[in-house]
Order: sequence, then C-alpha cells, then structure tokens
Amino acid sequence: MRPRRLGAIAAATLLAGLVATPSQSAEASTRRVVENLDRGLVAVPSGQGTFLSWRLLGTEYARYGNAIAFNVYKGGRRLNREPVTKSTTYQDNTPGTGTYTVRAVVNGHEHKPSSAALDFAEGYAEIPLATADGYTVQHAWPGDLDGDGRYELVVSRLATDRTKPDLLEAYTLSGERLWRVDLGPGSYTQVSGNGANDPAPAAISGSTAIGGYRNDDNVTVYDLDSDGKAEVLVHTADGTTFADGSKVTADSPANQFISVIDGERGTERTRQPVPDDFVADGPSGGHFGIAYLDGEHPSLVTKLVTRVGARRGSFRILFQTWDFNGTDLTRRWKYVVPSGSGATSFHQIRTVDVDQDGKDEIADGNYVVNSDGTLRYVVDGAGHGDRFDIADLDPDRPGLEGFAIQQSELGVVSKFPWYYYDADTGERLVTGEHPANPTSDADLDVGRGSAADIDPSHPGYEYWTSTADVTRPGAGVFNVQDGKVSTTTPSVNFRIWWDGDKGAELLDSTHVDKWDPKTETSTRLFDPDGVVSGARNATPFYGDLLGDWREEILAETGDHTALRLYTTTEPTKTRIYTLAQNPEYRLGWTVRGYLQSTYTDYYLGTGTRRVPKPAITTTSTEGDASHDDHS
Repeated sequence: MRPRRLGAIAAATLLAGLVATPSQSAEASTRRVVENLDRGLVAVPSGQGTFLSWRLLGTEYARYGNAIAFNVYKGGRRLNREPVTKSTTYQDNTPGTGTYTVRAVVNGHEHKPSSAALDFAEGYAEIPLATADGYTVQHAWPGDLDGDGRYELVVSRLATDRTKPDLLEAYTLSGERLWRVDLGPGSYTQVSGNGANDPAPAAISGSTAIGGYRNDDNVTVYDLDSDGKAEVLVHTADGTTFADGSKVTADSPANQFISVIDGERGTERTRQPVPDDFVADGPSGGHFGIAYLDGEHPSLVTKLVTRVGARRGSFRILFQTWDFNGTDLTRRWKYVVPSGSGATSFHQIRTVDVDQDGKDEIADGNYVVNSDGTLRYVVDGAGHGDRFDIADLDPDRPGLEGFAIQQSELGVVSKFPWYYYDADTGERLVTGEHPANPTSDADLDVGRGSAADIDPSHPGYEYWTSTADVTRPGAGVFNVQDGKVSTTTPSVNFRIWWDGDKGAELLDSTHVDKWDPKTETSTRLFDPDGVVSGARNATPFYGDLLGDWREEILAETGDHTALRLYTTTEPTKTRIYTLAQNPEYRLGWTVRGYLQSTYTDYYLGTGTRRVPKPAITTTSTEGDASHDDHS
C-alpha cells in the first residue's frame, strides 16, 4: 500500500527546500498581487488576563525572514521586556485596561503601531444579522471590502420557505451591516431536480447565487482589479435588486448574468451574460472561484455543469474565465470539457498551481484544466466523487499530491473507493480496494474523506474515509509513506489548525477534536454553546481570518439572529506567516459550494521546520509591511 517514491531526500536538502523552492521563492520575477492586510490583532479574555494574537505577514516574511520581532502595548505602555521573536501571541496578566496595539521591530527599528485590537470581550465576536425571518446563513466569503486591511464578510442567507429569494449581505467583523442584495425570483423559482447530489435545479441556465440543493455557490469575493478593495461576483437574473434599489431586468429567466458588485456599497458596477452553451440541456449548477492564470493577477473562474439523460446522467462541464480592470468584465477563455474524456464533476473546484510554474490550474476532482484552458489530465479509472484534497501531503516527494474519494451511483460501482495521486500528472500512487464480498451500499459508496497530519510518528499526512466497516481493506487511516497505520478512524469532515502545534485538529459541526494515534481516540478541545452548523455539519466559514496563523470558526447562533466568530486562546511557540497570504490557502476561500478543507501549497505539519517564502506583493505602494504598520 506504499505510494510510488521518487527517492528519499536527505535531511539537509529537505530543510533547505522548506525555506524556498525556485518557482515560489521571494526572488522570483513574477509575484502575485495579494491583499494588503493589517496586523489582525485580536484580544480575547483568557485565564486571569487577555490573550493577544496577531499576524506575521507573508510580505514581511518574504523580505525579512525571521529577522522581525514585535512589541506589545496596552494603553501606550509596552508590556514585553524583550521583543517577541518566537511567536505572534502574548498573554497579558497585568492589571488595568487600555487599548492593545503591536509594533513590528526590524533591525532594532520599531514600526508604527497597528490598529487597535478587535475585542472578543465575550470570548467571541458577535455579528448581529439583519432581520430576515425564516432565513439561515449558508456560506460566508471574506474580503477587504473597504480597503482598511481588515476582512469583512459577505454572507448568503437562504430562506427555508423556497418561495422567498436568497439574500447576499455584507458585515464587518465588529458587527456593522453594510448592505443587502436581494437575488430575486431566479434564486427560488426552480424545476424539479434529479437527485440530492445533482447540480442546483435552477429554472435558468446556471443557478443564480446558491439555490437548489445547496451544492453550488455562484458567488465569490476578491479584489479582481487590485485597487485594494474586494469586489463581489455573483450570478444574477431578472429581478435581482442591489443595495441602491436598482434591478436587473431581462426578457426571459433564461437570460442570466455575472454581475460585479461594489464590495463597499453593494451596488452593481457592470455585468456580462453567462455562456448559453448548455441551455438546451436543461438546468445547470456551478461554482465560482479565483485563479492567478497569468501568475500575477487574479481572474474569475466560473464553472457550469449539467447532467444529460436519465437521472444522474453524464456530466457536461464548461469553464469560462474572466478579467476585471475596474471598469469592464471581459472574457479570458472558455473551455468545454470533452464529453468523452472521462472527466466528471465533483461538488467543488480547487484553484492551485499543481505544476509549480507560478500559474494556477483548475482542479475538479478527477481532472485538471490548465491555466490556458486546455485539459491537463483525467485520472485513469476515476469517476464521480464528493470530495478531494490537494496539498504537499508528502514532504519527501517533489510537488503536490491529492486524495479523492469515489461514489457509486444507481448500481454503477466505482472501480475503487479512493485514490492518492500525483496532483501534477494525475498518476494514481495508491488505490483503495473494495471489499471482495460487499454487504451493503456503504461498502462501495464513500461519502467523505479527509487528509491531515494527525500522527506525528509517521512522516507527512494521513488520509482516511467515512467507510463504516474499518476492517475492510480500503478502510482505516493511511500514511502517505507508511501505508495503513490505524484501523480506527477519527471524524472525517474538516481539518483545522487550532491548538499550538503544527499537526492538524479536526472540525465537525461546531466542535474541534484532537486525535490521539496512541489510543486511537479523540479528545474534545472546543465545543461552544449557542451555535449550530448547517448542511453536512458545516459552519458558514472557518479559516485564518485574524490573529496568528491558526484558524477561526464562524458559526450561526441557534436562533439565526447572529454570527459568532471564535478564535483559539492556546499559546504557541510556532510562528508562521498568515495563511491568508499563502496562494493556495487564500484561493480555497473563494470557492464554497460543497465545503471542503483548505490547505497550504507547502507542507505544513508536525515535521515542518521552516516554510518557504511566498512570491507575493500587495496592492499598496510599499507592499512590505501591514496595512497600518508601515514605517
């Protein structure tokens, strides 16, 4: 069960490789233009004092490496005797109150103070939701909508009564509502679908927003024109109403558009019609995402997918990519995946640089489309599945790897339950086995799978599935180098970095567990009261929104009147630049749909010593420090 190895790398060479790779080094001639974030300082009650956490920026790390330290202030008084060098956290147990700030220290020179800390006075940030009876939050997309260096959130609110329109709303992390867009009748006037795992059955070509069976999104948030403020991209149709009251008008519900919405105001800036190639095939679903197709500037990626024929028929898939220059939304390239290629749609795309040339490819489960709109590969023998992961799962093997699960449908048995593969070439490195004598559909149909570094005694990541009977040959926990390491499996929904080490924890519903490979059991680390998860035990968002490199959890209150943002208060001596400025990780936020874990494009796990420097620059003129921390 061991993967094909390309030769062991000596320890010294491995450590050198973790500092930087040629295609991703800070000295590379091509740098991605990314968000100009602030320090992200957050203050949370902890013990008898206050836990503070802040960002080390990717631009700072690329320029200074580890030659950067921090001073922590409360009410203008410095708290630390010596500059903080081993972490981007601090526990303050001094008496009294005051506004917290931090200052970077480089070569003995102290930079300007950061913005004041975001105060989690109740142990979390509460974001009240605007009144909308009978609505729940499905997804949240972070983006710096106003250019101040702090993320805001765009959220989709779906009515439980499907005679009401879906809503898009924007909020600050401090709880201010910015705007609302009513997505109109196109978001709820739908025809019957073909099954719970089919694309959203909108009555128009490509579902607006996130209707139907909630497997799709057709919304994303990103600064496409690099002016420092994020735009909101969304499918619209007749009756969509923007924050200023203006509406989309069209002669037919089949006329659908991609609208660029001003992220700060909620008003439409421009629109273009979506491709109509699949109109004759019936309703389409799809996903939105962002990719750096030229290696420097972000482009919008839109995917349309429909199934032709009998219930859950064959997939038809189209990609259209777009550029926005601040005024015009223009087509970059269109690619219709050949129907005989063997490519099948999963429920989420990933945009990631699989060949490490600086330009992103578009991965969709069992196939990858190149940055120029050509087919890169289809994984031999693989069919439809619900989830797949791509990351540097094996630090001793060059490049990125993937792990994907397989679904058996309507009596059509998949050839294997899962596969571990080379993300650049699509070569299967390890393939799971179906049981020789299956006793139920659950033996053949794998609905969940996950990859995470949960066992520090084995190099690289582990992967496992939701297969119920772990005595089956394809079940259990497998290590990328050492094969099967456990017959007992932990929760399988999401990987999260929560506590102080570099290994992964596991997020399911609203709670976080820690897997103990010695006892093959899990310990509950975090389980907040008063909040709930949504479909498939997923919260609207989790990720490194603020504070240090570890991830936050955004959940909706049980009465659906507010969102709560939680962050860890565990101290750590691990210092890593913010995950939000890692290319693969940040782009993972731009695709929602059938939510999956987000990953970095370098190996981040228990064996990580130093991480590579990102080849990025910001939308600011200086581009070398935080939004509010320039010297």
